[in-house]
Amino acid sequence: MKKLTKLFSLLFFLCSSSALFTQSQLTEHTLKLDNPANMPAVGIEDLAWLAGRWLGEGFDGTLEENWNPPMGGTMVATFRLVEEGKAHFYEICLIQPEGQSLVYKVKHFNPDLTGWEEKDEYVTFPLVKLEPNTAYFNGLTIQRDGNTITQYLAMKQKDGSHKEATLVFRRASATATPASQEVLSEFRWAGKKIPLMLLGSYHMSNPGADQFNLDSDDVLAPKRQAEIEAVVKRLAAFKPTRIAVEAPFGDSATVARYQEYLAGKYELRRSEEEQIGFRLAKMLGHETIYPIDVQGRFDQAALEEVVAANPAGHGPRLAGLDQIGKAAIAQMGQWLREGTIADMLYEMNRPEFLDLNYQLYVRFFLPTVEGGNYAGADLVADWHQRNLRIMSNLHQIGLTPEDRVLIIYGQGHVPLFQQIAEDSPYFEVVSVLPYLR
Repeated sequence: MKKLTKLFSLLFFLCSSSALFTQSQLTEHTLKLDNPANMPAVGIEDLAWLAGRWLGEGFDGTLEENWNPPMGGTMVATFRLVEEGKAHFYEICLIQPEGQSLVYKVKHFNPDLTGWEEKDEYVTFPLVKLEPNTAYFNGLTIQRDGNTITQYLAMKQKDGSHKEATLVFRRASATATPASQEVLSEFRWAGKKIPLMLLGSYHMSNPGADQFNLDSDDVLAPKRQAEIEAVVKRLAAFKPTRIAVEAPFGDSATVARYQEYLAGKYELRRSEEEQIGFRLAKMLGHETIYPIDVQGRFDQAALEEVVAANPAGHGPRLAGLDQIGKAAIAQMGQWLREGTIADMLYEMNRPEFLDLNYQLYVRFFLPTVEGGNYAGADLVADWHQRNLRIMSNLHQIGLTPEDRVLIIYGQGHVPLFQQIAEDSPYFEVVSVLPYLR
């Protein structure tokens, strides 16, 4: 009952304080809103980083929160507190538009689903401030760092002061339980993880090096240069200490061009590694840039032999790859024509678009096999090998636990980069999406 009384005190504070609107630091990590007119202009996509299942400990029990991704202009979540193996209470949470900003609403329920609030009432947290991966609502701050979310709650005490409660959640799979996480924790590497952000880009210089190539406009045009400047300023908020780019590992020519750029003796070329990578590194005062690329080998002749051995079995499927590839390029071209470079990069780095990119390898090439000729599987393996070697190069650039790494690469590499980094004990993947809008 003491815990329930404490939670009711928090609820009373948050319900009653929204009318005060005195802009100030409420507790160490929470803010108050002085005036509804000061709520920031943001959209629901700016909170996409919150989506997922999260498990944590707090209020003497186990916490679970499940956030659905943005849809229909809102985000919805369920929450439960379990104490000594029994549900203590539930919440339904909603983040929705309010004017040009967002508001967080919560309804609470007892274990038997009887409500705490009246039918048409709920607890409201207006948005005060939004930073990449951190949302400051009135009396409630939500902050994500890689696979960890920390919530700070302002709780009103009997003497009128406010005490800050801290709840820490870890990203969890659909079937994870606190017990399974505790068992697995014994085998996890205990060192500090390095924040790693992945920016998948289209090739701004139109090199024509891929199977499907986007014919983009000139990034040196004034409009596109202004858009790139805006992207770089947003990425700077991540505060990377190392920027890795798609150039041959240890390439002295790439490093020399960056040094000339720092000295004001070099004009940036039409490539994402220079337009974004060089520009951002200079803005942040970096002394060098880090080329990490490794070229792969792909046996096109072996693949053609498989198709020739059974054209009826493989031809139609691979023709479908051509159709999908062209359709994807057309969609990307539309994003670029109708929006900014930031818009284009945002769409390209959505999880669903990244997933599609990798799935094409398994869908079209893995079935390309005849007898002992595994050309399709070998191609997929070669693609994995190249990306593993590239990520392995991160371990050759002198990283320390205090570093923050940004990789700028062709978008097709990002799905495997992300999988490798998420499975690695050394890195904590940070979503790039909040830094693009």
